[in-house]
Amino acid sequence: MKQLPRLQLPALRGEFGDWIYYSCIMRMPELAQRVDYAEALHPNKQLSQLIQRSLKDKRAGEIAEYLCREKERFFNSLVIAVYGGEPHWSPVKIDVSKSKYSESLDDQTTENSLGILTLSGKEELFAIDGQHRLSGMKALFSVKGHVKCQNDVSADLVPILLVAHSNAAIKKTRRLFTTLNKTAIPVSKKERIALDENDAMAIIARRLVEEHGWFGEKRIAMAATNNLVINDKSCLTTIGNLYDILTILFVDIEKIDSKKNLQTIRPSDEILDQCFEIAVKYFETLASIIPELKLYFQSSDPESIVSQYRHGSGGSVYFRPLGLTVITEVIRAIKKAGGNWKKLLPKLPRELNEVPFQGLLWSERFTIQPKGRVLTRELLEYMAGLSAKRDLHSRYAKFLGRPMTKTKLPPIR
Repeated sequence: MKQLPRLQLPALRGEFGDWIYYSCIMRMPELAQRVDYAEALHPNKQLSQLIQRSLKDKRAGEIAEYLCREKERFFNSLVIAVYGGEPHWSPVKIDVSKSKYSESLDDQTTENSLGILTLSGKEELFAIDGQHRLSGMKALFSVKGHVKCQNDVSADLVPILLVAHSNAAIKKTRRLFTTLNKTAIPVSKKERIALDENDAMAIIARRLVEEHGWFGEKRIAMAATNNLVINDKSCLTTIGNLYDILTILFVDIEKIDSKKNLQTIRPSDEILDQCFEIAVKYFETLASIIPELKLYFQSSDPESIVSQYRHGSGGSVYFRPLGLTVITEVIRAIKKAGGNWKKLLPKLPRELNEVPFQGLLWSERFTIQPKGRVLTRELLEYMAGLSAKRDLHSRYAKFLGRPMTKTKLPPIR
């Protein structure tokens, strides 16, 4: 990392909870140069890229235009974490007794709060609240993204709150990131997955990607949706889909806690370890009863397996993100009914060109169609021996565009 010149900032020092923070002002060009995005919170490049991709939208350009055109422009403080370097706080002594308001001032608090914060230039600074505002400022002062300004924004002093940060506090800083953003603009799913230290599903999804070989590089696509890109040749599913599957697993199948609690209240380390073991065991069990999954997880060349089971004319439902979700929902229903899903699941169809997938989840145009998800799940539950959902036969015929007399429910396995 290139060392920047030393910088001294007039600052107020304060304590809030167990955080030490410094309220400062920084010139906009300096801020755009020195401060980076919260991707620095992740050593894993793929997870950190979720943060970068979430900023690549039109908002940066809109914010840049706002700064250039609006004379009454103003930002509230950006919250910036400081990592490494040699930040130094020097309190400034003030004789408050000479103030005519001295009787209302706390001498000790005032003396310890006012001062100069010196940054050596070796520090890494990254925004944990205000990333889109930062992206707009960066767009103004980058060579390629420079916008002709009516205003002299280079003279603007941006308010910032610097918070202390260290390696040991990285989880704490992630948690502060999502806490601050949850109380403002809702945090996107990709940001929750990448950074949330309260959300059990996000924590375990990251842990699987970072610690377990079955979910490592080139096996889980770093996308928050249920869609794999058409040219993906090695990933089983997306991290967003993995998050959704873990939600069903933890909330409905294992009943660890409510969805709301698991998303907002960080479980103990013991519970998180239990969740991790549950997730690993779930996929290990699937692999033990579904041959193509066993081949995939045990192969050192995932691309060769994916080419067999995900292709233009169909393949296995287990190699489609939405298919994995539907199967997990079926397992939930079987377990709720008191059945043994480990015995029933291998009996159900797996190929997309088979009933009930054909025409429902798998369209005539050889694409996955989400609108057939619910009906596909209900038919699989019926085939597993569960009670038929209301009007299942008539809804099945209607979806396929056939009369009921020419449409049969698939046989119970």
